[in-house]
Amino acid sequence: MRNLMITALFLALAGCGSAVENAGKAVLAKVDNPKTARFNNVRSTPEGNVCGQVKVKDANGNYGGYMAYVALRHGGDYEAVIDQDGNNATVRAACTSAQDQALAQASGAAAHSSSGQWEVRIAGGDNMGNITDMASRLVEGGFMANFAKKDGVTQVYLGPFSSKEEAEQKRTALMASKGIDSLVLPFDTAP
Repeated sequence: MRNLMITALFLALAGCGSAVENAGKAVLAKVDNPKTARFNNVRSTPEGNVCGQVKVKDANGNYGGYMAYVALRHGGDYEAVIDQDGNNATVRAACTSAQDQALAQASGAAAHSSSGQWEVRIAGGDNMGNITDMASRLVEGGFMANFAKKDGVTQVYLGPFSSKEEAEQKRTALMASKGIDSLVLPFDTAP
């Protein structure tokens, strides 16, 4: 009898799927070629949402760039929102750490950089992982990263760049090739 109950419990749990699996199914329902989907940087937020990046093959069989997504949790179900152009406010709000959101708002308030330069700051938090691993991923993608310790936190950034447009182009290339989320901010010269 005990073995029968354990088997029934196992079968019931096996059919449920994890939050990440259920979120992935919601994302796959939104893409054109779900069988070719490749996921990167998948992580859960404290609110129970699932964030990450996904890329799929196009009609010619070529992979496009990574697109950020959030699978918003509604009870036991997930609603996927895919960021096609890198500027979706829902994805940014749900997947960016509170610290990075504050930085982005501050940079929006300051429409220009005091030094005239801009940086692409790698989004911090749980998705950054080990700094050494992040550096390796950036270098293997042809991105030369800088590291600075500010307020006791190691920050990873690309740049500085002479214009905001140049920094935005680098941010777009970073997301497309490596699926690494980032923010364009005024270059902070303070150590």
